[in-house]
Amino acid sequence: FVLVDRIDLDDQIYDTFINAGGRNVIRVTSRRDLQKKITSDERGIFISTIEKFNELPLGLENPNENVIVLSDEAHRTNEGVAAIKLRDSMGKAFFFGFTGTPIDKTTLNTHRNFGQEGERYLDYYSIQQAIDDGATLPVTYEARLSKFFIDEDRVDQQFDEMTTELSEEQKQLVMKRFGKKEALIKLDKRMHAVAQDIVDHYRLYIEPNGFKAQIVCYDRESTARYKELFDELIPPEWSEVVYSSGDPNLDKEHLRKYNTTKAQRERIIESFKDPNSSLKLLLVCDMLLTGFDAPIEQAMYLDKPLRDHNLLQAIARTNRTYPNKGCGKIIDYYGITRNLYDALNFDESIIDSAMIDLNHLKQEFLEVLGEIKDIFVGINQEDPSIENLRTCLKIFIDNEGKQRYFTDKYSRLKLLFEVLSPDPFLAQHIRTFEWTTSVYIAFINEFRSENLAMEAFRDGSIPTFGEYGQKVKKLIQENLDYEGITKSFRELNINDIYTLERLDKMDDEEKALNLEKMLKQEISINIDTNPVFQKFSERLTAIRKEFEQHQIDLSERIKRYYDLMNDIKSKSDEAKELGLNLREHGLLVISQEFLPETDQTVVISLSRDLAKRLEAILDEDWQNSSKREEFLKGVKQTIQELILKEYREKIKVDDFPKYLNRLVDIVIKKF
Repeated sequence: FVLVDRIDLDDQIYDTFINAGGRNVIRVTSRRDLQKKITSDERGIFISTIEKFNELPLGLENPNENVIVLSDEAHRTNEGVAAIKLRDSMGKAFFFGFTGTPIDKTTLNTHRNFGQEGERYLDYYSIQQAIDDGATLPVTYEARLSKFFIDEDRVDQQFDEMTTELSEEQKQLVMKRFGKKEALIKLDKRMHAVAQDIVDHYRLYIEPNGFKAQIVCYDRESTARYKELFDELIPPEWSEVVYSSGDPNLDKEHLRKYNTTKAQRERIIESFKDPNSSLKLLLVCDMLLTGFDAPIEQAMYLDKPLRDHNLLQAIARTNRTYPNKGCGKIIDYYGITRNLYDALNFDESIIDSAMIDLNHLKQEFLEVLGEIKDIFVGINQEDPSIENLRTCLKIFIDNEGKQRYFTDKYSRLKLLFEVLSPDPFLAQHIRTFEWTTSVYIAFINEFRSENLAMEAFRDGSIPTFGEYGQKVKKLIQENLDYEGITKSFRELNINDIYTLERLDKMDDEEKALNLEKMLKQEISINIDTNPVFQKFSERLTAIRKEFEQHQIDLSERIKRYYDLMNDIKSKSDEAKELGLNLREHGLLVISQEFLPETDQTVVISLSRDLAKRLEAILDEDWQNSSKREEFLKGVKQTIQELILKEYREKIKVDDFPKYLNRLVDIVIKKF
């Protein structure tokens, strides 16, 4: 059995097996078909989505002794009721899990579900190995965060004055909903600045090289607003919105206009993947962050908090290989650096799975479940009807002690269920757990203090919740000094964020090795776009050789690595300071070498004009042997015409043939 978590992967994996010459490859078409495959002696490679197991009855048994289960995206396909029923029906099977993001490092669920005790991986292929093999690209990270100053004392004073008729719980509810960071990031002044910065960055660093980008927005509201802002800054056909469609009866008009059907989304995605289409930017908030493969995407602009495996999988949208694409780029407007480090750290905090006594947890699960059942003695504990739930809730009226007892016990029960899942032990308790969950949801809706506070807003005795929300937003805007976007000192390789956090904790030998690895990575990304990086590469090699030949000691080696890192930083910052993209800056470096007596502003202008002219004659298929000679001839002619006709009086060059050949060389490598 091959299990996937999405229908499109079902199609993809089926085609992969067929194309590889697989025999007797069979798609499981329904729950009934799945049940038949499990209980019969039929042999083959069966491909199914994990969701079909949700509908299976308990107690099924596969008669075969040699069943193998391959779970794709194992961090998602082995949790919850479907996974419990999978293990219950195939207890004799051998289970193998495939995932790039094992999750839950506190309980190590992914490792425990598939590995032997104490064994974390059968085989491990790291991010760095994939980069070294050329399977994926390195990804760089740059923080471009908004800077605010808010007069908190003044806000508190005015808030108290405007909410005198509210209870403390109602005040907390209003401020919690409208006064937190999510409200700040959706302030229109900030969104204008971020939209302009994204457009500037995209036009300078991404679009000139023919690549595309995603903008990840906080929610549907901010996604729609960003689309409006982008349409004011760039042609409307450059961007599209893709998000989960809401209820057309509840959505406001500006949200409804971006709702799409599945067929429309598929057309948008195909257009995004097409290098010749006008669509360059996808605005998303909850879709296309995972399971979406578009190698032409180089950049992801983040204005939303992402964590753990969701963050890693989002980053992976940018690391696919593509012609002339040296790296992926993450540009962070929200502030996810800590989350990024934690996500990359998932394999570093190794907890021995032997520390988790599953038998003890099973016993505790039964005890807690029994304690909850005792609360509802005399009530049908399998009936989830509204009438029966109302009967359950009567127990908690005017009894805060019992309310706290129930919430504490349910929270513990839910945690135990998640830790033990997908152990077949849970199969016989699924119905009771689901009933208990129904009671808990009804309880929260009835008794949670926030909901009680909301009732006062609904009964009309005080202004509506939304009206207070608008007042709070206005209050914050009036007392908020928005100081613009603060850009980080440099782009970091995603892996370097993790490494830099740890450098101070390393001994000198490990520190030297990690610094060398980081420098190699940085140089390899830039060496074809900037000739100076060839010299940096030579310096790096020289440092290592001098150390190996005992000409310098370890501390001097580390010092020189840091010096080299600072020099690389300075050179990388130069392009940004001059407002040049990578192509233009590569041409500038060569021109500076051959035009030392020419005014710097003229050399910069020449580099921009060269890049613009050369891009106009680019042909994606130029490396084809039949076109290469013609293309190179066109490159030389374009360079000669520009320099000799338009810049002859402005520049002084002693060795034009050599200058011309160097320019052609950089075009071949970068363009």
